[in-house]
Amino acid sequence: MLDSIAEFFIFGLVPLVVGVLAVPEFTTAEKTIAGEVTYREHIALPPNAVLSVELADVSPADAPATILGQRKIVLAGQVPIKFEIGFDPKAIQPGRTYALQARITVDDRLIFVTDTSRQVDPLDGKPQTIVLKKVTS
Repeated sequence: MLDSIAEFFIFGLVPLVVGVLAVPEFTTAEKTIAGEVTYREHIALPPNAVLSVELADVSPADAPATILGQRKIVLAGQVPIKFEIGFDPKAIQPGRTYALQARITVDDRLIFVTDTSRQVDPLDGKPQTIVLKKVTS
């Protein structure tokens, strides 16, 4: 009888406990915010243009925005340019203000940029459209 109890603990209960402890902590899956970037001018982008899009918490008026997700895309075509940004949904807090910011650069020179705050609800899942403005030299 004692041998059966020892076998149960060694071959039954111990592997079960070890298996439960070895399972990684459940984490919330990453969410995405997606859409497209465009501009009104009828000009082509050079092949070395780079699009940067960021999802930012812009709530604090007296501090820099907190970047929650970003994507850089080396362009292989013209506008509209599709984007998708991954972010942690646990970072989204009620009562905060979130915005999409975008820019297109060529050889680290700013060509197009968002000129107004593009506020979004990152959790609603709706596709977003960002219209950039040409930077004048």
